[in-house]
Amino acid sequence: MKKRILILEDEAIVAWDVKQMLEQNDFEVIAIANSYSSAFELLNGHDVDLVLCDINLGRGATGIDFVRKMRSLQKGTKVIYISAYSNEDIIQKAFETQPDSYLTKPFTQEQLIVTVKSVFAKSNNIHSGNGNGENLPTKRELQIIRCIADGMKSHEISERLGISFETVQTHRKNILHKYNLGSSAELIAYALKHGWIE
Repeated sequence: MKKRILILEDEAIVAWDVKQMLEQNDFEVIAIANSYSSAFELLNGHDVDLVLCDINLGRGATGIDFVRKMRSLQKGTKVIYISAYSNEDIIQKAFETQPDSYLTKPFTQEQLIVTVKSVFAKSNNIHSGNGNGENLPTKRELQIIRCIADGMKSHEISERLGISFETVQTHRKNILHKYNLGSSAELIAYALKHGWIE
């Protein structure tokens, strides 16, 4: 059975692009909502496996507000935030609602599909190599992740850890690849979720 997805996104063009990306990869988009209230109306009328949720919905309630309320009503529906926000405070608030993942705009079709498949794989207890106990960061990777979370640039990390700039760059690239992440903001969000940083 196809996984059923609700898209909560106030930008119609973005929502349509995401819908096409998902349907080209055999997911069923049951509806697109552009506001907090319309999302709840659609959620009540459909069985939904996953909500792809933008954080900024214009004026009024945010995507974070929606997920917080949804979690109080039903806990089985999975959530992936899709947002242009990379501010650590916003990310922290988002992860207080216990989403399953976080994608930073702009993202590619490959990044979207890998993230969605990874979320469903985890729910089926399939180890996909994305942060489970068998794939924790090494001590050096953890040091670099914490430096990135502190807002440090690669040359600053190089100086703090006493390693070359090129080595830092290589570690950053490898860490993103290891956890199928597309940006430093996604890495910070992922690290917050797994308790690697506070």
